[in-house]
Amino acid sequence: MRSPKPELIWQGRIHLGDEPGLYDDAHYSGLSAEVPLTLERADPQGDATALVVVTEGVETFTGYPGHLITVTAYLPDPARPYHSVETVLATARITSADQNRKEIPLALANRPSPLFVSVRVRIDTEVPPGLYDDFVLTRILHASQNFAFVASLGFHI
Repeated sequence: MRSPKPELIWQGRIHLGDEPGLYDDAHYSGLSAEVPLTLERADPQGDATALVVVTEGVETFTGYPGHLITVTAYLPDPARPYHSVETVLATARITSADQNRKEIPLALANRPSPLFVSVRVRIDTEVPPGLYDDFVLTRILHASQNFAFVASLGFHI
């Protein structure tokens, strides 16, 4: 059973795009924003979970792929102690059709716990500069199947 209400991990207003000041109440980050998270396995049998990216004002052009969402894990490097290796766990694209909400499923079997991940949202740059879609990243949620994982903001050891 998926949790009936996804848990809130992060909430705020980050403006992505190429027109600073378009959203006066949001912090302007430019072409991308990246948020660190910690996922902890609450059920030893847990092998999957999902993150949900919520936005405001996404209006993509037909024929373009949409804004890229990348979930990256930072795993211990077995060859170099005290180093990590970035591993992309999932990618997705958010477009107008998603109505400002995109769920990204994560397959986490055989992954360590806690698992340190980041969620990066990057605007669609296949569109010519000056025509980039400006929008606001407003929330990142966690929707865990059978409450198998717990998520928190930041990297927590």
